[in-house]
Amino acid sequence: MKKDRKNIILQSLASMLEERNLSKITTALLAEKSSITEAALYRHFPSKRSIYAELFSFCDDSIFAKCNELKKSKLPAKDKAKNAYMFFMIFIEKNKGFARLLSREALSANEQNVSDNVNQFYERFELMLRQMLKEDATNLTTQPGVSAQLIVTAIEGNIGRYIRSKFKVPPSTYIENIWDLLSISIFKN
Repeated sequence: MKKDRKNIILQSLASMLEERNLSKITTALLAEKSSITEAALYRHFPSKRSIYAELFSFCDDSIFAKCNELKKSKLPAKDKAKNAYMFFMIFIEKNKGFARLLSREALSANEQNVSDNVNQFYERFELMLRQMLKEDATNLTTQPGVSAQLIVTAIEGNIGRYIRSKFKVPPSTYIENIWDLLSISIFKN
C-alpha cells in the first residue's frame, strides 16, 4: 500500500505539471490531487524536493534503460542514434509532465539539486550518443561529440517548442523530418 501511495503521489505531480501554473503547485494541492492528507504526503516523502527528485529519477531510469538496450544492440550506429532520439521524443510526448522537468521549467530555486540532476542527465545522454556514434566515426561529417551535441540541442529545442505550444503540437508531428535534417548534418551517407 505504501508503494501504491507513493506512485499515486508521483502520478499526481506529473499530471499537475501538465495542467497547472507551475508556481502554484504546493504540497497541499498535491496532497489534495492525490486524495491524501498533507501529513500523509510527508510520511512518504520528506520534502517537495524529494518528490520532484523521485519523479525525475523515474524519467532518467526509463530513458537510460532504453539507451543501454540500444547501445548493446547490433544495430548500426546511425540506427542506434535515431532510435534513441525517437524514443526520447515519444517518451516526452506521452509524459508531458517530464517535459517541464527536463526543461527545468517546473523547478524552483528550492529544487536546485533536481536541476543539477537534469544537467547531469543531459550530459550522460550526450555521452551515450557520442559512444554510439563513435562506433561508425568514419561515416560522420564531424566528431562524434559535436554530432551528439547537435542531437541533444535538437531534443531540448523540441521539448521547449512542445511546452510553448501548450502540448498541442506533439514532437511526433515532424519527428521524421527533423531526424532527416539531423542525419544529413551528422552522417556522410
